[in-house]
Parts: sequence; structure tokens; C-alpha cells
Amino acid sequence: MNRAELAALLASAEDEAGRLALLGEHAALADSCLAHVLKDICLDAWSREPARAVGAAEGLRALASVNSSEEVAALLAWSEGIAALVGGRMERSVAHLEEAESRFQRLCLPHTAASTQVSKLIALAMLGRYEEAIETGLRARDIFLEHGDQLAAGKVEHNLGNICWRRDRYREAEEFLKSARERFVAAGDQRQVTLAENSLATNYTFLHDFRRAEELYRQAYARAEEAGLAATQAEIEASMGNLALFRGRYREALDLLERSRRRYSTMGMPHQSAVAELELADAYLELNLATEALAIYERVVPTFGELGMRAEQARALAQASRAALITGAARDAHDLLERARTLYAAEGNTVGEAYVTLTEAQVRHAEGDDAATAVLAAQAEAPLAQAGAWRRMLLARWLRGEAARAQGQERLAQILLDATLRESEQRALPQVAERCHTSLGLLAAARGESAKAEESFGRAVALIEDLRAPLPAEEFRTAFVADKLAPYDELMRLCLADPAGGRVAEALAYAERARSRALVEMMSGALAVRPRPRDDFEAELFAQLDRLREELSWLYSRINRPPDGESPRAEASLRALHDAVRERETRTLELMRQLQQRGGEAALGRAESLDLHALRRALGSDTALVEYASLDGGLLAFVVTDEGVEVVQGLAGEREVSEALGQFRFQIGALRHGSARVRAHLPTLEARARQHLRALYDLLLRRVEPRAGSRRLVVVPHRALHYVPFHALHDGESYVVERREVSYAPSAGVLLRCLARPEPKFERALLLGVADERTPRVLDEVRALAPLFAESEALLDARATLGALREGAPRADVLHLACHGQFRPDSPLFSSLRLGDGWLTARDAYTLDVGASLVTLSACETGVSAVAPGDELMGLVRGFFYAGAPTLLLSLWTVDDEATAGLMGDFYRQLRARSRPAAALRAAQLRQMSEHPHPFFWSPFVLTGRW
Repeated sequence: MNRAELAALLASAEDEAGRLALLGEHAALADSCLAHVLKDICLDAWSREPARAVGAAEGLRALASVNSSEEVAALLAWSEGIAALVGGRMERSVAHLEEAESRFQRLCLPHTAASTQVSKLIALAMLGRYEEAIETGLRARDIFLEHGDQLAAGKVEHNLGNICWRRDRYREAEEFLKSARERFVAAGDQRQVTLAENSLATNYTFLHDFRRAEELYRQAYARAEEAGLAATQAEIEASMGNLALFRGRYREALDLLERSRRRYSTMGMPHQSAVAELELADAYLELNLATEALAIYERVVPTFGELGMRAEQARALAQASRAALITGAARDAHDLLERARTLYAAEGNTVGEAYVTLTEAQVRHAEGDDAATAVLAAQAEAPLAQAGAWRRMLLARWLRGEAARAQGQERLAQILLDATLRESEQRALPQVAERCHTSLGLLAAARGESAKAEESFGRAVALIEDLRAPLPAEEFRTAFVADKLAPYDELMRLCLADPAGGRVAEALAYAERARSRALVEMMSGALAVRPRPRDDFEAELFAQLDRLREELSWLYSRINRPPDGESPRAEASLRALHDAVRERETRTLELMRQLQQRGGEAALGRAESLDLHALRRALGSDTALVEYASLDGGLLAFVVTDEGVEVVQGLAGEREVSEALGQFRFQIGALRHGSARVRAHLPTLEARARQHLRALYDLLLRRVEPRAGSRRLVVVPHRALHYVPFHALHDGESYVVERREVSYAPSAGVLLRCLARPEPKFERALLLGVADERTPRVLDEVRALAPLFAESEALLDARATLGALREGAPRADVLHLACHGQFRPDSPLFSSLRLGDGWLTARDAYTLDVGASLVTLSACETGVSAVAPGDELMGLVRGFFYAGAPTLLLSLWTVDDEATAGLMGDFYRQLRARSRPAAALRAAQLRQMSEHPHPFFWSPFVLTGRW
């Protein structure tokens, strides 16, 4: 056996005993030459096989225990410094490397002593000790050049370039990195060329020379892949992800950043894993996933603190402040900014301090403090421009222009916004350009320059949709537009302000383009939401999801079981259960996000705009669509029929409607625990409820309903109006449902896709019923419904499983689920139905293949959804629409068990007598109304989708 073979065995040995046994067996080879081979393994492997580098250092430690020579001790200190660097222990790395330098100096080996300092530069930079690092590096470079060692001099310059980059001194970094690359090319060291090209490309990214950056990244990545440099590949993936983020290529950014995070995680590099998470959090924040980004920032900030990585910690704190503000924690946002500023100041990083000032300007802008925004943005702009941080500099200048516009300083705003737009387009920064177009549109509109305003808003919308279209998951697409709806609203406003009144249809089209877009794209196949494992890593993620689902199902069942006492222990136990649920739900969402943010095979794109002619044809002569929208908090309604499109403006304010709706729901809530105890007061309670429903009618329908003639209504609500039972509104003489059929849709686009499904059939029914103490009549309900169908399968209690639902759903014409339901306002996609073997969540519904023409969720609050910006409904509705159902029968509040059983029987009898679902529901509700006049009993169910 030779020394290279022995060193390889030592580096891969499982424990110290194994290493000592190998050295005892080959004692003749246990000398300083073996120590050099182990040190070379450590240096060679740390960037591509970190575990092997650590193993080599442990082998050297074992060798030092049997060979006490000074040279072996010096090589051990060097290797332990590398191992500490790999493990993110920067202070320990510096100490070991200083010891190594000292020992080599005593051995009169100045060149070797200088070589130890190359690694020390990295650790010092990570600790923010930049001046010390630069001084150390320049001193080492002089020694290498004296010895004619161009390669080692290049390594020092490479590290010095990275240090300048960390301090946002991009021009100085460029000079060091170009010099290093030239030395590596001359030395023919392809590995070092790869590392230098990656760093140089990153520097060009921050100088906004994207073309050169992309070219260098591709070269470096190909070389790293060929050389098997896994850590370098991960670093390049993260860098390319940042470049994609800078350029607004969000799907590419998410894919690359996720690949980087996975690679670092697999390699066991904690400091790099934390950096990869930080990059991903920045991407989330860019996409308005503030809660998710904040969770990552809170996780990595202490990690960076423990590792002594002050620059990364400061950046994470500054970004966390923006996320905190978006989530409503304004005080936390300002505290986080001060912590970030203190860290940058301690490093002497003036550009970092300018970045904090810019972030503070963003915070002040979000708070509406325009004067402070202008001052802070101006303070940040100059140092950012001097450093070549063009994206941040242009963001600062846009903030100045926007603040000037908001303060009525029109001329200054025009100059700043025009200049910022021009430069953002030159530097290919569409995110900044979109903001400029929106601000310029608002500026032109304030001057009465409608044509200019429309042009600017149109360009803003085009950029928003170009940026949004490649995003790989509904969560990202939904969140992305949350703060970008203004240009859509303003275009709607301009169309409605047309003196000739001939642009109402255009106004509706703009309202639709900002409504339920992700749901429309999911239903049309333009957005896939059922990821499949593409490698072993993802297969393990799916296995984790399965385990989490089982654990959550068990926890839900524990939380929802009947109470067994009110002791403090019972309350503490319930709190612990809820904490366990939140932890697992958060982890589930994280895993789903990881699976979806990788690019891959998913069908990506955008759904076509609303085809108004097709909508009018589909409505026919007997149906009118009423779509609500708002401008400046005031509601308006579009009325679409086969004859044309009208608009009713000047309806109530959203706040007024919310107050009236709250009063009605308070009346409904009085009966949610059963009517027996208030039976004597039902007439009085009914009169109160009717009073509030009349108030809502006056606010929402009195001026609108006459435009529909005698047609059935399809209502497309807006924001809080999704919780309004329009069919139960009262005009003072009768309820709306007494005059006409009423159904609902999340948007006109969703309705069109529901109407495009095959003609409905109601022959074969799959009926699932799970009873509990809150829904004791469920089993009777299902047994009574089964004989109404030509073919039916009734699965009760333990037989009503998720597996049975998956198997039967594709074949059934009617899918009826009668069980306990719960809406989760804190996490709406975990709203669920209790089956015989666990809980079916909205996310689980995505995975069903529903062939039914009608899905009925006969349970409490199954039609309640959280309404995300853009009227994206988050709840069971979303899950079953995506699964393939064109018509859903759902409830808006807690239902009465007995009344529900009666209503369902009446509904299905009408349906089987050839009535359409909307007509069948109306007949059933009228019959229930005659027996139970209070709206609580007859009006909770609504029909959504095809009528």
C-alpha cells in the first residue's frame, strides 16, 4: 500500500479507532509525507466533497497522535482550519490557520506559511474582518510573487475580489477577479478558472452587465459539472438564480435557488445552506410571499449570528423588516432595520448602510410617509450609484419620484420617473420599469391626460403579465399580483370615464384580468398543481408529505373529538395539539412549495382573456351575469346579458356593506348552536335578519336587479361580497329567490370554463356520509337520497374513506359528501371535511379526479373561502373546481342538521325530475322557507359554477 491509498482510507474511515488501526498496521508510512497527502485531500475536496475534507482532517489528527513532528502539527492545524471553514465555524478556522502559519514560519517555510492564509481570507471575510483580510491577502500575494507562484497569487486575488464584492465595491472586485482569472488561465488550472469565472459573473450581475454575467456563469457551470465540483455547482446555481431574480425571470430564479439549496443540504454545509435559504427568502419577498419569507429570515438570522457572518445577518435583518411590515408588524420592522444598520456600521460597510436606508425608505413609503420616503431615498441613491448597485439605485430614484408625485410635485416627479424608466429599460430591469409606468400613469391621470395615462397603465399591465406568466405555482402567481392591481383598476376607471359611454365592455375585461386568474389558469390547464417526483430527493419529499398527512389527520381527530372536561390540563393539551397542527401544516406548505418551485414538466403559461361574445352567447336570453368591482372603496356592478353590457356605478361603499353584512351574520350566529333554546323567539329573530337582508339589498341590488329583467342571476362577488347570500336579500316585499334563480361564480372566466364542460348527467351518485355528535342526521340523509338515483353507492362512516372517494369520483355523475366540515381562516387551504378515515383538505381535493357534473358538500361552511387579492378564493371551492367539478353546492355558514336533510331531499328530487341545479335549489329553498321561514334554515346553501 502506498501513502495515497492509505490517505484515502484514513479520510473515509468511520471512526478514530478505525483510523488508528490503519496507522498501526502501516506504521512505516505514518510520516510527514502522509500528512502532506492528507492536507492535499483536504484542500482539494473542501469545495466539492466537504465530508471528505473533514475526514482527511480527522485522519491528520490521528496521524498527529502517533507522530509528534512539528511539520505534521503544522499540517494538522492547516487542515483543521479548512474543516472548521467547511462547518461554518469561522472563528475556530481563523485560530487554526494562524497556528498553522506560525508553525510553518518556525520551520522556515514562508511560502507554505503564506499558503495557509488563502483559506484564512475566506473566514475573515465571513466574519466581517475585511481590513484584516485584505492586509493578510496582500502580504501573502507579495510572498507568492517573490517565489514566482502565479497560481497562489491568483488564489489570493480571487479571495480579495470576493471580499470587495461583499463590501459592495464592485469595480475593485472586478480588477482583482480579472487578474486572478488571467493567472489561472496561464497556469492551466481549470478548476480555479471555474471558481474565478463564477465570482466574476456574480460581480457583473451586481454591475448589471447581465450578458457578460450569464455567459461566464454558463462557462463556469459546465466546467464545474465536468470537474465534479458539487459545492461550486451549488454556488453557481444560487448566483444564476439571483441573476434571474434581478431580471424578473422568477420561474428560473426559483428553480435555480431551490436546486442550490438542495445541493448544499445534501452536502452538509450549514453556512452555505443558510445563505441558500436567504437567497430563496429574497425571492419569496420579491413575489409578495412575505409570511413565508419572514419565517426563513427568522430561521437564518440566528444561524448567521452563530457563524459570525455579519454581512449576511445584516442583509437578512433588513429584508425581514420589509416582510414584517407587509405582515402588519410595523414596530418590528423598524427594530429590525436598526439592528441591520448597526451590523453594517460595525463592518464599515457604507454601501450596506445605504441599502438599509433604502429599505427604510420602502418601509416609510408603505406607511404613507411621503416626505420621509423622499429624504431617505435621496440619502441612499448616491452611495448606491457610486457602488454600481444600479437596481437598488433605480429603486431609490423611483421612490423619490413616487413620493414627489404623491406630494403634488408634478414637475420633479416627471423628471425623476422619466429618467428612472429610461435607465431601467436600458439595464433590463422590468420590475422597476413596471413601477415607473404605474406612477407615470397616475401622474398623467391627475393632469387629465387620459391618453398618456392609458398608455402608461397598459405598459405596466403588459410587464406584470409577462413577469407573472412563467411562475410555476398558483401560490406564487396569486401572491405576485397582490400589490400590482392598481393599473388594472385605473384602466377600468379610464374606460368607465369615456364620455361616450362606449367602453363598458373594456372596463369589464380589465376587471376580469385581475380576478381569479390563477384559478382560471388551473382550470384551463395553463398551470399545473399536481407535482410528481423527478428524483430521489423529491420522492423523499413526497414520503414526508404522506407522513405529515397521517399525523395531521390524527391531530385533527383529537382536536375535534367531544370535550372531556374543562380542567387546565385539558386546555393545555388542546393548545399543544394546535401547536403541533400549525407546525405540521407549515412544514406541509414548505414541502409543497419546494416541489412546485422547481421548473420541469408543468404546463406553464397564461389563460386567454375573457371572450365576452362567448360569455353572452353562453348566458342566452334567460341569464344575466352581475359582476361587482370597486374603485376607491366604492362598489359598482357590471350587468352582462345577451343584449349587451351595462354598468351601475355609485353603489354603496365597501365599508358600509361590510358593516351591514356583519350585522346579518351576527343574527345568523345566534342560531349556530341550535334553534331549540330560542324557538319561542324565532319570529323576532327572523324579522331582524330580514331587516339586515333588506339593508344589503338596498346597498347592492335595488339599482341592479331591474337591469336583469326576469332572467336568472349569476353573481360574481368582489372581496367581502363573497360572504353575501344574494339569493336571500329582501326588497321589502319578497326574497330575491322568490322571484328568480340565483347562482354564483368566482369570475366570468371561471363560469365560462364550467359551462364548457360536457352536458350534465345526474344518473349515478356516489354518496358519502360520516356522522358525529354535531351531525347525527347525516346517515339518514344519505340513506334517504340513495333511492332517488338510477344507480347509487352509499358509503357510511368507516367505509366513507379517502381511498373510496378517489376510486369512485371519476365515475359518478353526482358526488355528495355529508359530514362535518370546518373552514380555516388562518390557513384556508387546510379547510377540510371529515371522512371515515381522516380529513380531506382543500389541498387534498386538488389530487382528486372528479368526473361528476355536480359536487355537493353537505356540511358547515363548505362555501366559505378566504379571499386573496385578485378575488382568488382559497378554500374547498378552489380544490373541487380544479379537480374537475363544474357545479358545486356549498354552504355559507353552520347549517342545521335536520333542515339540511330536508333541503337535500327536495333538491335531488327536483334534479331527478329534470330541473337544472339552480332551479332545483330554488324549489327546495322555497319549500324549506314555507316550513322554516328564518333564512338561517333555508338559505345557507349556494350553487357555484354552472347553473
